[in-house]
Amino acid sequence: MTFLGGGSRNKTARNVRVLSVITFLSGLRLSMMSVVWQPFVLSLGGSVATIGLLESLGGFRGVIPALIQPIAGWLSDRRGRVMFIAAASALVLLAHATYIIAGTVGQWQLLLPGVILLGLGGFGAPVRDSLVAESSGTGERMRAYTEVIFAFALAGIFAALSAGFIADHWGAVIVFGLGAFLELCSLAIALRYLQEPNNGVSKRTLAFRELWPVVQRLFLPPTHMRGFYLATTMDALVWSIGAGIIYGMLRDTYHFSNTQLGILSTVASVAWAVSQIPLGRLAERWGPRLLMAISEAIGVVMMLGWLMAVHFEAFAALQLLNGLVPATWVPAVLTWVSHHVPETSRAEEMGRLSAFRGILSFPGPAIGGLIYEAVGFRGPILVNLLGAALCVFLILCLMHDTAPNIKAPSS
Repeated sequence: MTFLGGGSRNKTARNVRVLSVITFLSGLRLSMMSVVWQPFVLSLGGSVATIGLLESLGGFRGVIPALIQPIAGWLSDRRGRVMFIAAASALVLLAHATYIIAGTVGQWQLLLPGVILLGLGGFGAPVRDSLVAESSGTGERMRAYTEVIFAFALAGIFAALSAGFIADHWGAVIVFGLGAFLELCSLAIALRYLQEPNNGVSKRTLAFRELWPVVQRLFLPPTHMRGFYLATTMDALVWSIGAGIIYGMLRDTYHFSNTQLGILSTVASVAWAVSQIPLGRLAERWGPRLLMAISEAIGVVMMLGWLMAVHFEAFAALQLLNGLVPATWVPAVLTWVSHHVPETSRAEEMGRLSAFRGILSFPGPAIGGLIYEAVGFRGPILVNLLGAALCVFLILCLMHDTAPNIKAPSS
């Protein structure tokens, strides 16, 4: 790992490279999980509605990470980033261990503790995003986020198809074991190479009486960000209803194999990886607000295709659009947030955004599962399509750009 050494460069620039490596390993694990997880629930006797319930509870989009992220962000703003990144990784390791037990025993109910642990491990996301911002200058922030996100997208090219093949031939339990190994590597690299930025974060006083106002502010976004909060929360809700359970619906409706689902994921990852860097540069020119609207519009076109598609080849072609959605959305959102919140409370604000979105949108997968059980595949997709179209309107009409690094009030 000598390439991680800083040499004459400062440790913040090195942090971006280290985070890119960690994100690549996490991307391998998450890409493997995304392919096999929902079919795995079905194989243990669960239904698509069960998948929706589990996704609403934990994982990285459920109510549990939504509740814990602002608290962990507040603590991280006062005690540093690295220890929280490492703790989140350890919880993910424990989650994989419970999945292996559930698969060995053959009971989907045993997935519940794993989903809870994975949800608790979700507090690492705003901390990592904050560390990326603190490890790059204002003018380089979009580029830093693009580099890290590209590492995640690149990982999906290698992992998804392999995971589907392994699950079809030797079972999903092997995939979860490989995922645990990858997370262990991420944990070791974080502890060995990540360094705290020189911004005074780890030197701030820890006064728990200040935590209660953080909880109280969960449903009171900063005034200058309320349009952004509304648009991104609507996005989280509608996409969790349809795309959030897509692999389970495809398996149950069209009986796609794990390998076929791996191909779908790989196509999306290739499109994401190829487009991420040029789109990131385009975002620097056009600004994050316009890129967010474009991302939602791409999603609308993709959902129209999903409504009409019936063959595997059609779904595979539409995955090219699916890769463009995060390539435009993720760096734009992270850059917009990092430009509009104070540096001294960045992780708290990112956690608050995740909590606000998560608490209001966590029923989405469960709702999608119930709609699927009632009317079939096209029901959740139609809701997703209409919601994405609404999001385009909300982004363009309600979001207002302000000067970068605005010293915004915390409430």
